[in-house]
Amino acid sequence: MSEKKLNLKVITPLRILLETECDEVYSTAVDGEFGVLPGHIPMTTTLGVGYTKYVNNKEEKYLTTLGGIFQIDNDKVTILSDTAELGDDIDVAKANDEKMRAEAILAEHTPDEANLTTTQIALAKALARLKVAMKTGKIDNI
Repeated sequence: MSEKKLNLKVITPLRILLETECDEVYSTAVDGEFGVLPGHIPMTTTLGVGYTKYVNNKEEKYLTTLGGIFQIDNDKVTILSDTAELGDDIDVAKANDEKMRAEAILAEHTPDEANLTTTQIALAKALARLKVAMKTGKIDNI
């Protein structure tokens, strides 16, 4: 008898980024981190800027999920995200540049409220990419 699996599908406006079976999925909602296993009750939540981890046969894989919607129903997990990247596809140099640029703006300027929010979001996205790059072994630390 085979173990139950989750069917995970990650969709961006440009393509289906990922479609796989897995044992567990962990992600970042706007109000905190959560995880789901096969048999989870139906649920829909709004994703924050962060990352998603999925585990299959004890092997962990990561991707950035920079906002979007997470839904599970009948062991089918669907993530709809404007921006999502597989851990192996992250451009570490670009993410580092984005992080440093956002930190410099926050440190050197007194931006107006709209620019402050935009800069904080840019920093959060860069940090999410770097966290995934670190978890996938592309870099040692942030």
